[in-house]
Amino acid sequence: MEEIARRAGVGKDTLYRRWSSKELLAVDLVATLARDAVRPAPLELDPSFNLFVYLKDVVRLCRATDFGPLVAGLVGASARNDGLARSFQDFWQHRRRLAAPLVRDVRHDLDDGRIEVVLDRLFGPIYYRLLLTGGDIDDQYLWDLATAVPWSIDQPTFSNPPSGADPIDAIPRKDHPNGRC
Repeated sequence: MEEIARRAGVGKDTLYRRWSSKELLAVDLVATLARDAVRPAPLELDPSFNLFVYLKDVVRLCRATDFGPLVAGLVGASARNDGLARSFQDFWQHRRRLAAPLVRDVRHDLDDGRIEVVLDRLFGPIYYRLLLTGGDIDDQYLWDLATAVPWSIDQPTFSNPPSGADPIDAIPRKDHPNGRC
């Protein structure tokens, strides 16, 4: 916070009046970077191409700005800070609401719950590669996601969990202070 205040030419107190912690300042910065760099505006008549461009913008944002390293740091910090976790979840819910219409343009027939599953299947592999494995993400990879994933929701499932099974969250971890992984 001291370095940010120095560069901005303000006192630390000024920063703390707006952001109660450096983590919340980082969430606000991530939101600003995402808002300015990734906007789901339909560009072409082909909805799959619009989705592809959006995914490409997400990858560009993570690679060409501080967004990727900030997200990586916030993921770790969120596991230890419930308030930060809530703010970070709100940020992602907002980003998903912006992306949902692009999926709906590809698949008009899906309800909101199925749209959420498609968004998980689109963004999960991208962020897994960006944040964890460093795996390649080229145009072909993104095009394959944009064109195949919205339709993958129609694939039959092989089995369902047993009825009455406890959700994962119902099993707290004893070795973690707030019971999360």
